[in-house]
Amino acid sequence: MKRILITGAAGQIGVALRKGLRGSYPLVRLLDVAPLGKAEGKEEVITADIRDNAAMEKAMEGIDCVVHLAGASVESPWDKVLPLNIEGCYNTFEAARRQGVKRVIFASSNHAVGFHRRERFIDNTVVPRPDTR
Repeated sequence: MKRILITGAAGQIGVALRKGLRGSYPLVRLLDVAPLGKAEGKEEVITADIRDNAAMEKAMEGIDCVVHLAGASVESPWDKVLPLNIEGCYNTFEAARRQGVKRVIFASSNHAVGFHRRERFIDNTVVPRPDTR
């Protein structure tokens, strides 16, 4: 993996990942609707919305791996969750597929499996049991 795209790059995790990956890859492309500042080193900065199919497909050009962090990161009303966390996520995966991206790293929340009892030990094989939208 040599060319990385980070969606939601202006968020807390995106900022930390950007800093941590700086200089480690020939290209780190950063995408967000929020300001990202100037590109440093081998970075590219793209202002785009994950709800925009054409912009997402263009952002995926030449990319080997996508780290998908964009979306509503906290419990939000359905009118925010639907376009960002469902339609935007679909657009991200579909654009990656159409552009031949080999790997997508999808950051989800613990809420995808949050409806298991607290005293139960869970691991990466647990069945999804969402506790929220």
